[in-house]
Amino acid sequence: MSTVEEATFYIVCPPPPVTTTTTTTTTTTGGYIFAGYYTPSLVDKISPSTMTLVKTYTPPPGHSYVTALDTLSGYLFAGYSTSPGTVDKISPSTMSIVKTFTAPSGHSYVNALTTLSGYLFAGYFNSPGYVDKINPSTMTLVKTFTPPSLPNYARGLTAISGYVFVGYAITPGYIDKINPSTMTLVNSYISYAGSNTVWALTSISGYVFVGYAITPGPGRVRKIDASTMTLVKTFVAPSGHNLVRSLTSLSGYIFVGYSTAPGRVDKISPSTMSLVKTFTAPSGHNYTVSLTSLFGYVFAGYLVNPGYVDKIYPSTMTLVKTFTAPSGHHTIRALTSLAT
Repeated sequence: MSTVEEATFYIVCPPPPVTTTTTTTTTTTGGYIFAGYYTPSLVDKISPSTMTLVKTYTPPPGHSYVTALDTLSGYLFAGYSTSPGTVDKISPSTMSIVKTFTAPSGHSYVNALTTLSGYLFAGYFNSPGYVDKINPSTMTLVKTFTPPSLPNYARGLTAISGYVFVGYAITPGYIDKINPSTMTLVNSYISYAGSNTVWALTSISGYVFVGYAITPGPGRVRKIDASTMTLVKTFVAPSGHNLVRSLTSLSGYIFVGYSTAPGRVDKISPSTMSLVKTFTAPSGHNYTVSLTSLFGYVFAGYLVNPGYVDKIYPSTMTLVKTFTAPSGHHTIRALTSLAT
């Protein structure tokens, strides 16, 4: 492997991480989980009730290393760690390609996707860490956010209260608040000592939650006021819960995944930023680098061979069922969900 993303990756952390996607739980009765694999580059559609494979998407040649997934208006979007970066729009019913967005030259290695007001936003793990606003109908570029000179390596994206937020895998850890209409900087939050390398973002109730890939641990999650971009409170994980790699929200709680063996997921109260309960994955389910939620359950993906996705009951933080990927489908880097 020879991408810039990968070279940087192995300097700052152990195995490759994943993009975190915030998913809203709905009360509809149909839906699917989607798992994206770093290598080989595939996306599996999974039934959340049976935790079995429904269908696999194989991208066009050259669309390598699935690093981000999101959904919008009934479509699935997959981002790839390629140079230039590429994003595929996929029909989830047929698991076939609809259209591809190819980023401008220098916008390389898509590592994060989010959506807001009918648009798709892609963050790039290069220097500088660009964020592109994409028209999902035409899969064309609308406008680019170019961060100030220091922030490089866009690693996390989320959207709340009409703004887009991007976190960077640098020291100190930066989070930029972006005006999506003009794609210009509104404000920044700069982490202080002990909170470096932003690796995951999620948002809920007017707050942005920031996960840090800190070594040595334990991992930290900071609660940031999205309006003022100021720190509200910090969650310090239990000993051994190191390297935050993924975040999601469900039913008013925050869930944190760690790049540990075995994998762990912490359920956090966002009001007190304290631990509610921990899920410890089965043996061999290592490195929780992706999380999503659907229909009242949390789903965790692991960076192992074969690929596993665990369905977790959030009240008790216990295992409900596991999806074991087909032979050759390994190294899950991204999860998302779609209610139908």
